[in-house]
Amino acid sequence: MAKTDVASWDTNATNNTDIDGINIGEGCPAAGINNALRTMMAQLATWRDGAIAGLLSKAGGTMTGSIAEMGNSSSVKDATGTARGVGYRDIPLRAATSQQTLALTDVGTMISNTTGGIVVPTNATVAFRLGSAITFYNASGSTQTVSGAVGVTLRLSATASTGSRTVAQRGLATIIKVATDEWLVSGSGVS
Repeated sequence: MAKTDVASWDTNATNNTDIDGINIGEGCPAAGINNALRTMMAQLATWRDGAIAGLLSKAGGTMTGSIAEMGNSSSVKDATGTARGVGYRDIPLRAATSQQTLALTDVGTMISNTTGGIVVPTNATVAFRLGSAITFYNASGSTQTVSGAVGVTLRLSATASTGSRTVAQRGLATIIKVATDEWLVSGSGVS
């Protein structure tokens, strides 16, 4: 079988007798070695610059090593091909001292704000994934508001109530996107 790409190479060196049909077996013509090396380099470059999906086991497997630069807006695909957000072991904290309009970088974080509350933008403005969750901590001694831009529905958890939500002093609210422009608000001190 011709070794047409890196994924077809064998871990047993004696089974690697060609590179894309160019003979490199024992006693091969010397003239083919240069072409074989150039073809092998092209295969390596294709592997390096392409998707790694072909190299992972078709039935799954363990990936080892470090993955760098995966922020809270990163995702991985599950077995059905659905993109899922990458989680954290803690909730990264972002301090604020004025009204905050949510951004994709806020997903999976906690905003600790002393004044102004937070605003949830429309999906047309910021396309959060369904299931995106953001926590808001009222770090002040007075109430703050979680409000939605025009067209955004905020639902108080376990009620039929919609609209802006009030977060009591030192209260904690978690908001989760449940539909295109609909978010569920719950927490301690939330009304």
